[in-house]
Amino acid sequence: YRNVKSYGATGNGSTDDTTALQNAINDDGQGGNRYRNEVTTRPAQVYVSGGTYMLTKQLDMRLNTILVGDPNNMPIFKAAPNFQGQTMLTGVDYATNGTSGTTNFLVAIKNIVIDTTGVNKDNTFLGLNWGVAQACHLTNIRILMPNNSKGHTGINLTQGSTLVVSDISIQGGAVGIRNNNQQVNFKSVSFKYCTTALAQSGGFTVVMQNAIIDTCGFGIDTWGAGQVASVVILDSTSVSSGPMIKFHDSSNDGGDRRDQISIENLSFSGNNPVAVTHEGAVKLANTNFVETWIWGNVNPGTYQTGKTLKTDRSPGLLSNGKFFTMAQPTYRDYTSGQVVNVKAVSGRTVKGDGKTDDSASLNAILAQNAAQGKLSYFPYGVYIVKNTLLIPPGTRIVGEAWSVISGIGSAFGDRNNPAPVIMVGKPGQTGVAQISDMRFTVADIAPGAIILQVNMAGTKPGDVGFWNTHITVGGTADSNVNFACSSPNTASCLATFAMVHLTRTSSAYIENMWGWTADHSLERGGPQNIATGRGLLVEATKPTWLTGTGFEHNTLYNYNLYRAQHIFASLQQSETAYWQGVGSLQNAPAPWTADARFGDPDFSWCAGDDQRCRMGLAQNIEGGSNLYLYGAAFWTFFHGETQGRYGFAGTICGDKCIKNQTRVTGGPKKLYWYGIDTKSADVMILNGADNPKQENHPGGWNPGGAIAAYLRFAGN
Repeated sequence: YRNVKSYGATGNGSTDDTTALQNAINDDGQGGNRYRNEVTTRPAQVYVSGGTYMLTKQLDMRLNTILVGDPNNMPIFKAAPNFQGQTMLTGVDYATNGTSGTTNFLVAIKNIVIDTTGVNKDNTFLGLNWGVAQACHLTNIRILMPNNSKGHTGINLTQGSTLVVSDISIQGGAVGIRNNNQQVNFKSVSFKYCTTALAQSGGFTVVMQNAIIDTCGFGIDTWGAGQVASVVILDSTSVSSGPMIKFHDSSNDGGDRRDQISIENLSFSGNNPVAVTHEGAVKLANTNFVETWIWGNVNPGTYQTGKTLKTDRSPGLLSNGKFFTMAQPTYRDYTSGQVVNVKAVSGRTVKGDGKTDDSASLNAILAQNAAQGKLSYFPYGVYIVKNTLLIPPGTRIVGEAWSVISGIGSAFGDRNNPAPVIMVGKPGQTGVAQISDMRFTVADIAPGAIILQVNMAGTKPGDVGFWNTHITVGGTADSNVNFACSSPNTASCLATFAMVHLTRTSSAYIENMWGWTADHSLERGGPQNIATGRGLLVEATKPTWLTGTGFEHNTLYNYNLYRAQHIFASLQQSETAYWQGVGSLQNAPAPWTADARFGDPDFSWCAGDDQRCRMGLAQNIEGGSNLYLYGAAFWTFFHGETQGRYGFAGTICGDKCIKNQTRVTGGPKKLYWYGIDTKSADVMILNGADNPKQENHPGGWNPGGAIAAYLRFAGN
């Protein structure tokens, strides 16, 4: 933790604070500089109090950094009239990652106002470059730009693979947000007086959820977007604006058919049409409400040029007619006496040193804080737990720059009797359990570890919630998995039984959670050939919300909705394990064994030696009901890659690299799935019926496939 005022920042609205702010971000806390200095070993939580901080040149973020303003008096970063350059603030740490946004992890900005109004409105100028990767978080940001601008852009996702941008307010400018990210969920973003709210200049999968477009020229413009596959517009409002979307009509294209559109629950006021092509042809005329409208591939069926549908929503998932969302809590009303530093509790020693077992003390502290209604603050550290850490009802946890809880020991060693490292409530319990800005992992190979298990439900939506909290296995200096799993044979690295398990009694809201089984080392390690058994297992039967999540590189599946009920998901992202497929020494479910107790797919539909078939599923759906899924970004990049190479032609995936990207079985009821995008797949959805193939639904990330609406089980 550091306060920018300690580095000479004034916030007085006239002094140039650029150098002081940059020094606060760069300081490694040990008398050195975080510039070009690893990823996870020198974190920083940089606090900015209220005031106006003048900038005269670009401010650069560093990896493993949270820049956080005072939520009660949000600080203003204001570009001076003599600003040098064209970008005010960048979340991309070019010093560490060169130009690769896809490896720019662990950066967050919260509670900040970015003001570009001091710069000539016709100059090319950018408020924030956000070309970042997963585990990055942008929330509670306000951007002020000149009205009637020809050159200002609020946020540019120049590249990268982030998951969610949430709770943003943008006013003025030529473009509110320009997007070239692989996939992203824009949640609760409001645009006012923008010429174009969202300019989709690239990328493949976009979800715009709960947006407000107010007095803007266009809502979304996909001009120049290249291979964009799916755009989902969900629970949004357009007021006194131009068309909600301007897109490319690919209905008569040969080959790839991009710009497939799904609009659901749109309120629209004004005299303009809702959807037009780039040539100006009206495809959805003016109307004040759109229930569900599809342009693109529909299964069962064919390419639809404006099909009107009804999505029968589960009431328990809704709030005021929209799918429930919740901003990350700021606890702005808590006094210092209501916040407990877990390292400073009398009689309860907690080290967080990556060596000492902190489980007994932490369990006692969390129980006491929950009973007294106090917030548990985890200053940065690696908190080793050799026994399950129980999160009781009444718990609120906030970390500092992704404080780490790491499981190790015999309690997590038996793959036949797995146990949770972190257990949120006991089955049947109800209450509050909210966790923000944490990272959960294992400190060594732990084949019996379920890293996070959620059993609790709240009395209202959001009582049980996770924001900007991530699961990692390997890849970081704090875990021996980073050093122990270089062998091409992953049977020697059964690192974790499962990442996350939402049990039948749970009800949780999850926003911006990345479950990463490492494909490369962030620092100090060699090749990462890790066999994590399972990604996210959802057995919940009570309302559950997944808002901007990604699970990657797991053996059996990345997502498994097993007999789940009342599930909402906006943007799911996955990558197949790089070591799987043709050339692998293990064929799924190996090196694990399918376990029926946990609803595992057993791959019995595959021939024993079919390595393209025996690769982890991006998503497995078995049975269940009331499943509402919006935006799937399911990618397969490599096969049989065990040496950490990204440019070796012999392991780069081409067409039909994975036989089955997803699987639906067991006759789920009311499954509505919109915006499904795949890469390098043969069958997009193995369903035991028509098994829609990627080659028959071409579009998106080449070689890719796109289905705008999958409705085979919608009417059951």
